Amino acid sequence: MARKANIAREEIHQACWELIEKNSFPNIPRLADYFLQKDGRRCSNTTFLNAITDWEEAYKEQQQHELSELSDVLLPVFKRFSREVTQNLGQLLDEKSSEIEQHQIRKHEATQSGYLSLSTALVELQSAHDSLTSEHKRISNEAEAIKQKLTFSEQRYQEVMAQNAVLTSQIKQEQKENTELRINLAQKEVDLAKQDNQVIRFTEENTKLAALLEKNQSTDEMKKWQEMTAKLDALTLSVKTIQRKDSGTKQ
Repeated sequence: MARKANIAREEIHQACWELIEKNSFPNIPRLADYFLQKDGRRCSNTTFLNAITDWEEAYKEQQQHELSELSDVLLPVFKRFSREVTQNLGQLLDEKSSEIEQHQIRKHEATQSGYLSLSTALVELQSAHDSLTSEHKRISNEAEAIKQKLTFSEQRYQEVMAQNAVLTSQIKQEQKENTELRINLAQKEVDLAKQDNQVIRFTEENTKLAALLEKNQSTDEMKKWQEMTAKLDALTLSVKTIQRKDSGTKQ
């Protein structure tokens, strides 16, 4: 079991100084923990309180002594600094007063010269205004001319579009008619081919009949040959007529 009341007042004072060096102000719990960690000794709170009270008196005396020494060292410095600051402030005030006075003089002179140059500035300003007005008028006129050209171009564009629409409609109609003519031409070519085949067949039959007629000069065969020749002539005439019409259509 830890011992009690065996910690001397001087040891407690020494412990207080060590704690203050560690930036920890001494009190009963900190001192109790200090000795417990050091060698396990304990003592009553009254002993700690009395020792701390004595130490605080010594601590105050030391602080006052340090402050007195510091005051003896710093007081001359503060006095010298005060004198230098006072002198510097006086110089600054004098300089600033001189600057203000010079500024007022320059301001007065600038005001006087400003009155003299005001008329010149107004003339220049009026001249610039006149120039801008003239330029604005010129640009406005150019803009109006461009606007009129755009209006005319728009009208011409609408007219050209209308003409293109009419031409497009005419071209579509002509293409339609051309397509119909091609279809009719193809049909006529088919019909002509059929008639050509008939002509060939009739020619072959006529040739056969002519050969038979030479062998047999009978009346019936002669009539048949004559009828066949007449049909052949009529068919040939019809083919020539169709060919002429087709030639005229192609042109």
